[in-house]
Amino acid sequence: PACRFLTDVQDAGVPFDSERLEKSRALMQEDIDEAVDALYEFDAVKTFERIKGKEFNPNSTVQLRELLFDFVGLKPTGIKTGTGAHSTNAEVLNILAEEHEIPKHILSIRQKSKIKNTYLDKILPQLDRDGRLRTGFNIHSTTSGRLSSSGKMNMQQIPRDNPIVKGCIKAKEGNKIVAMDLTTAEVYVAAVLAKDEALMNVFKSGGNFHSSIAKIVFGLPGEIDDITEHYSTERQAAKAVTFGIMYGAGAAKISEQVTKDSGKYFSKTEAQEVIDDYFKQFHKLRAWIDRSSKFIRDNGFIYSHFGRKRRLPNVTSDNSGIAGHEVRSGLNFLVQSIASDINLLGAVDTHNRIKQNGWELDMKIFALVHDSILAEVKEDKIEEYSKIVLEEVQKDRGISIPGCPVGCDFDIGEDYSFGKFEKKYGI
Repeated sequence: PACRFLTDVQDAGVPFDSERLEKSRALMQEDIDEAVDALYEFDAVKTFERIKGKEFNPNSTVQLRELLFDFVGLKPTGIKTGTGAHSTNAEVLNILAEEHEIPKHILSIRQKSKIKNTYLDKILPQLDRDGRLRTGFNIHSTTSGRLSSSGKMNMQQIPRDNPIVKGCIKAKEGNKIVAMDLTTAEVYVAAVLAKDEALMNVFKSGGNFHSSIAKIVFGLPGEIDDITEHYSTERQAAKAVTFGIMYGAGAAKISEQVTKDSGKYFSKTEAQEVIDDYFKQFHKLRAWIDRSSKFIRDNGFIYSHFGRKRRLPNVTSDNSGIAGHEVRSGLNFLVQSIASDINLLGAVDTHNRIKQNGWELDMKIFALVHDSILAEVKEDKIEEYSKIVLEEVQKDRGISIPGCPVGCDFDIGEDYSFGKFEKKYGI
């Protein structure tokens, strides 16, 4: 059923606005030019050009290595290329960006150039006569159990931080883009699998999820709605642990994440205390993680609730880092694949109901991106469509909290950026 559904999704095509694409290409080139001009204003770059007798080329890894490590004086991270030279890849630049503005500028130039070259330049010539791009969606090519996308464009890798590509995905006149997103679905799934009543009760209580978790874990006073304002660091810590436990994050990673998100130093010791307090409150979640980890280590595979099998042969590796990563991948698969399948099954059933009612011209699902369903819907049918999606996605498929279905958020707008494109570029 999912294969037949995805064939229809591919045939529907992603609606693009060719005029906006043309404008966006020019806008992005302006952004790139401004970022490059700003780079050449740094004293270190001017010194490089004076001593070397040539213009600095930000695309040259050799010149960039010299600039960062010899002229700026940054300490190499220890990450090397295949030839043994100091790397200047995105990971390295992100680390160095915390110490100096030049790596941050280089990253910005690279990211903007990638958006222009990978998306804006390539989409226009591949549009069909109806202004839609028909790309592929694959049901069985990821180990995580999520859908993947390939062909004319990878819909799963559309830039999140810059709204320019999303802003070009625009509904035709008389229609709107409707996006349904699952909310904290992976944690919801974990709560059900672990049979952790305390965590399930957080979902049942409603309100802001991460503030509720912070209040429980830290024993904070006051109302849940006040947590964000008065206890932002504690909320960031609880949020980091909530998401981190599904990816095997330890104290070092939690410390790094909270420090970055809150802007205040959060020590490794503090992070470990939060993790310990977290699992005191949600001890059945801890027990489920331990049981699942043991099963993966003992068997080298694990099955999801819906029957997907994740093979994990590297758990027997002599390298503890590789073996540990394999266990974390298995844990992540248990929740990520289920959240994705809940989304997919809901989309399949929604699509079938649309066809049964003869509404194919009024509402078209054109993409599934991570845990969201994207559709182009006639304005007078939005309420009907949203009701169907909600019913089908929240259907009990044997992995629900009684009386509390998985959360769904809806965004509705002229384009997929939902106003962010217009706000940033004034178009």
